[in-house]
This record gives sequence, structure tokens and C-alpha cells, in this order.
Amino acid sequence: MLVINACLGFHEEYKAKKSLDELSHQLESEVAVRRNGETLQLNVKELVPGDVVLLVGGTIVPADTQWIKGDTVSVDTAPLTGEPIPRKYPGDHGDVILSGTTVVAGECYGRVIRTGEHTEIGNAQKEIMADKTVTVVSVFQKKIMLVVQILVSASFALVIAVLLVQGLYYNGFQDNVSQTILDALVILIASIPIALPLVLQVNMALGASHLATTYNAVVTSLPALQDIASMSMLCSDKTGTLTTANMSIITDQIFASDGFTAEEVILYGFLCSNADKKDDPIDRAIVSAFNDTGNSKDGYVQTEIIGFNPSVKRVVAFVKSGDKTLTIAKGLPAKILDTEAGAPDDHELQWKVDKINDHAFIKSVEATDTDLSSSGYKTIAIAVCEGNARELGDAAVWKFAGLLPMLDPPREDTPATIESLHHANISVKMITGDHANVGKETSRLIGLGTNVLPGEEMRNAPSETKNDIIWNADGFAAVLPSDKREIVLVLRNHFGLVTGMTGDGVNDAAALSAAQVGIAVAGATDAAKNAADLILTEEGLSPIYGAVLESRRIFARIKAYVVYRVAASIVLVLTLSIVIFVTSCAVDSLMIIILALLNDV
Repeated sequence: MLVINACLGFHEEYKAKKSLDELSHQLESEVAVRRNGETLQLNVKELVPGDVVLLVGGTIVPADTQWIKGDTVSVDTAPLTGEPIPRKYPGDHGDVILSGTTVVAGECYGRVIRTGEHTEIGNAQKEIMADKTVTVVSVFQKKIMLVVQILVSASFALVIAVLLVQGLYYNGFQDNVSQTILDALVILIASIPIALPLVLQVNMALGASHLATTYNAVVTSLPALQDIASMSMLCSDKTGTLTTANMSIITDQIFASDGFTAEEVILYGFLCSNADKKDDPIDRAIVSAFNDTGNSKDGYVQTEIIGFNPSVKRVVAFVKSGDKTLTIAKGLPAKILDTEAGAPDDHELQWKVDKINDHAFIKSVEATDTDLSSSGYKTIAIAVCEGNARELGDAAVWKFAGLLPMLDPPREDTPATIESLHHANISVKMITGDHANVGKETSRLIGLGTNVLPGEEMRNAPSETKNDIIWNADGFAAVLPSDKREIVLVLRNHFGLVTGMTGDGVNDAAALSAAQVGIAVAGATDAAKNAADLILTEEGLSPIYGAVLESRRIFARIKAYVVYRVAASIVLVLTLSIVIFVTSCAVDSLMIIILALLNDV
């Protein structure tokens, strides 16, 4: 029986850890480095702090790097923050470009300040590897072991009592010492729930199989299956977990200027986009929104487009409509209203919209843009000029059409799942790398509290107040992977909550590993899957609620068995002890073992 139990345990642990090598596997690459006045092409593993590296479009940043000179680069930070829109460096987020991110556009030089495990992403992977070396014991297993230890300890006390009574009162030490000791040990044998480990393993294995087939949730760690039943706090990433990870135009929030309709604003946005740029989140969102309207673009032909440039912050397209020409612009609202806003740029087309001197109109547009931005929306402005603005020159008349608000929308099942989890007495905190305003608006849409704090506030808080900040907040935004892990560990270790974590990206892996129940959603990266205890194979969060219900049913069955088995052991131990105390008659040890086994059938 012990051999069978060990084999079952080994099989499940092997399945949970077999993909560990995939997590640590890193593809080697080279980067241009300035060192000691020379330019070298070095393997990224050879970088040291102080090296100056050249970062160009398409480069995966090999180390935490401080921007020195060059273009304002556009960087895809999704591996660390989950944000679908690239960040600009230097900019609002500082001048340190973190390792693991990808340069999308621009070219610059940067000084290496941290490498290897000292980088943000390297430290996260180091912590994951450390977690994998720790033997995980579920909260339920700990409670069972405590009960068994108390039972065995009490039985051991009875063994001593029986030994003294048999040996001294009934002269067992004089007549037959070995038999007297064996009679006493029978009590200890009777107290041990021999089949308990096997029953636990079998129930867990059957439960894991049922979860995989019924709820599309693959269990990679059996202790986590037990902990799901008692989970009281669920921390969740936003992008790709609570939301779709696809920026979308929120049509009911579109602002249309006088003389334009919302459908026209979408149409002009579509005509100023490139449908072939599938990887551009803005163009993809606008094209998708236009297609959803069911309107046709017949009669309009885009003849030329001047693409986006970080320095001019706008796109201009020339469109033929019959014998007429339209010039359409989309981009940053301030630059669409007045191309000299902020500072003059070198774009060939410069303009001010026709109502630039109408202060009431400008104030209305700016107020709308501010309200949308404060609610977490990213806004794209649209302006239209009748005729070819290039040929018209200063005579071109630009009209402001409106604003297209963009947001990564929640998954359809997210609000209902959140409500179900609340009914199951499971609190939910959202933890995202996106902006705090985006986090608050998403929380509002899915039914969570809107007390979403910036990660920097928690990060810089004194240690004596940090735990209270984590406890009282409904969620955190603009966090790093280390922040997510710290939040999970505080809730787990300081407040004693059985804590779960859901996520899909590399930035979630450290927190998934730290949680008692790490849940990787459908479409998660390999790093997230390797760190998780439960892998969802169906889109959305609804399988989590199903897993909670199923694990609680499993828990109830196991609890019923444990109560019965402990009660049976107590009855057996007390009965044997009383018989020996009164009659000095002991039952054969083999019979006790058979009786203990039959009790579990």
C-alpha cells in the first residue's frame, strides 16, 4: 500500500515538474556593445553593468538599460506590464528600459545597469526556480497531519499506560516481556489510519481527471486542488485574464463634433488606417470597429497614407471619393487640433482646425478628452479636410470630426464570474501593469471596487503600513512582477489567507509560483503555465468557479472520510485499551491490521 501511494505521488509530481526545463531555457542572441572605446558584437550573457548597447527596432532588450541618447523609442513592455500599447522611452515611465521588453520603433544607445538575476525579469525567474525546490503541502494536508499526530500521540500515551498495567499489575514483565510489549504496540498500530494517504491520492487523482474533462482545467499540482476548496482570496492580472487583451473602440463613448455622426467618425478613422497592419493595436481596433458597424467603404479608395511617426504623433491619408479627394488625419488629440501643439514638427502637412479660436469648442473637446483619459480610455482624434491638403497648402480647411475612445474590454463572462466568486466567499483583487485609470475603469465594468492604487504607492510605503495598504486596496496598477509576488506573499503569509493568482504572461509567473493556487488562463505563455498549479484550457474565468465548486465537493468527501477514519481509530484504540485494562487479554496484531484495512473498504 505504501509503495502504491509513493508511485501515485511520484507520478503526479512528475507531471507537475516535467516542463521546468522549458521555463529556464533561454535562446542565445547577440547585441552591438560599446566597451573600452570599441564596438563589439557580444553574446547577451557577456554583458556587464556599464556596457553601452545599441537598441534598434526588433531588439529584445538584453538587460535593464538606461537610455543615453538617440530617438525616443517605442517599447513593447507586455512581457513585464501586460500593456498592449507600447511605451515611449524616455517619457512618463522614466528612462530605464527593462530587460525582456522589445524595441518596436526607434534607435538609441543605452547603458546597462543590471544583468542576469539582478534584472526585474531575472529576479522573477530566480524566485520561481526557488519555489520549485520547495515541497508543497496544502493547508488541508497540514490539518490532517495535525489530527493524525494528536491521535498517535494520545495512542502513544495509552501504549505506555497499557505497558505499565500489563507489565506491573498483571505481571507481564515477569511472565512474557516480549508479548507484553507486542500487546501494547497493538494499540499504536490500531491508531494509525493506514489507508489515509492512498484514499487522499486516489480522490485527488479522480478529482483532477474530472476537472480536466468537465471544467477544462488541468491540475499540475495536487496540493493546489485541495487548497482551491479553501481559497478565500483571488488576485488576478487584468490584461488577457479579466480582459480580452485586444484594444477595442468603445462605440457608445465616441465623441462626434458638430456636423459629424459617430458612424462617420469611425468611417474616417477606418479610411486613415492600414487594414494590413495586424500587429498595430490601434489600426486593428479601428478596422474591427468599422467592420462591426456593417457599413460599406464602397466609393472610397485610399490612394496614399503617411504613416505614424513618434515625433509628429499622427497619420495622414489621402482618399478618393468619386471625383472628390479627402485628406484625413488621426492621432494625438492635441496634434490633430493644432500640429504645433507642444512644439513644431517636421511633418509636410501643418494645420489648425477651423474652430481653433472657438474657445468654447476647444474647451469642450479638451474636457471630453480629459474625462475619457481619467476613466482609463486611450483617445484617438480624427480630422477631415475636403480636398488634397498637400495641394491646397494654407488654404486647406481642416474640420475636427471627433474622438475614438479605446479600451481593452472585459471578457464577456468576467462580471458574472466575479459575482459568483463573491457568492462563494472569495474576495478578488485586480493587479495590473497598466495605468491606474485603466485599472479603475476596468474594475468598475466588471463589478470590483475602484480603490485601485498605483504600484509605486505600495512600493514606496514604509514597512509598517505596507501590509495595511495591500489589505485595504481593491487592486493595484502600474505594478512590476516583483510587486505582484509581494502582494500575494503578504496576503498569504501575513494575513493567513489561502491565496490564488490568475495570469497569462511572463510578468505573472513569479506571483503564480508564490500563490497557493496559481492559475494560468487559456492562451497563457509557457512561463506562466510552468509556474501554475492549474491550467485553464477554455477562454475566460468561468472554469475557475467550476473548479472551486468541484474541489469543495472533493474536499467534503475527503473530510467525511477523515472524520470517519479518525473516529473509527479512536473507538478501536479505546476498546482495545479497555479490554486490556480489564481482562489483560490482547488481540493479535495481525487481526488488528486486517481490521484497520477492512475499516477503509
